[in-house]
Amino acid sequence: MSRYVGEVFVVRREGNLVAEPAGGLARRDPDAPPQSWFAIIDDETAGLPRIGIDRLSAEIELRRPVPDSGLVGRVVQISPSAAAAQASTGFPPARADDAMDLLELVPDGWQPYEVRFGELDAERWEAFVGTLFPVPVEEIVAVLGAGWERLVRIEPWLAPHRTDGGDRAAP
Repeated sequence: MSRYVGEVFVVRREGNLVAEPAGGLARRDPDAPPQSWFAIIDDETAGLPRIGIDRLSAEIELRRPVPDSGLVGRVVQISPSAAAAQASTGFPPARADDAMDLLELVPDGWQPYEVRFGELDAERWEAFVGTLFPVPVEEIVAVLGAGWERLVRIEPWLAPHRTDGGDRAAP
């Protein structure tokens, strides 16, 4: 099985502890709806966490094939998040329609688990796309066009785990 790493929130779903994508956020909103994909946390998970609102880092053993939604695998290790949540710089309200137009172009093939659009404050808006896996920049440019990064933040949930030797896990 392939191992991947990603930033997660630990939540209880139907009586089980699961790891869900952090969606580019540093802290989980207690009222947040369940995500499309999740990984199960069992008693054998190293660093067994407790439920909380803080972002954590998880190493996940992926199932193959990856389903269209639901359980993607099993968490083998949880640790404090090594990566700080990337703050959105946002864009001015006058560009909101342009950003919304780009969000409508996001294909299902990118496996988006979250597409978020909204006001950060009175002077800045945010457009966010959380994908299950990394999408090559060349593909993003081909779909959204040049300059997309000024309006839309795209962040993958899972990335191949690097072994001690620096090799990439098989996708």
